[in-house]
Amino acid sequence: MVSEKESLSQDCKNLQSIPGIGKITAIAILAEIPEFPSLESARQLASYAGLTPSHRTSGISVRGKSCLSKIGSSSLRKALYFPAITPKNHNPMLQQFAQKLEKKGKHTMVIIGAIMRKLLHICFGIL
Repeated sequence: MVSEKESLSQDCKNLQSIPGIGKITAIAILAEIPEFPSLESARQLASYAGLTPSHRTSGISVRGKSCLSKIGSSSLRKALYFPAITPKNHNPMLQQFAQKLEKKGKHTMVIIGAIMRKLLHICFGIL
């Protein structure tokens, strides 16, 4: 189907130019992302994917630490998980970002979630 539509084929090639994103991941991202005119910013796309922080509060109490909201496309989050691990070792920009978070004392899964969000922002910019 991707090869039949020229614009989707070009978008797929553009996504594959990002280190860590291969053909299967690019197709999964294109299949999960809704039409872009409905999304005005990369932040909205991250919210659609469920890669935004969720805070647990009740009145004036704040319970625990924030975590990913996970309200959104679980398939898109699954498609971005392994590409988020790969650039951590091979993409200099994301490697610096991960090291900065490590210095702040963030846990591995928090870093991977942040890289997933950053990758989604890059995908939005390319498309």
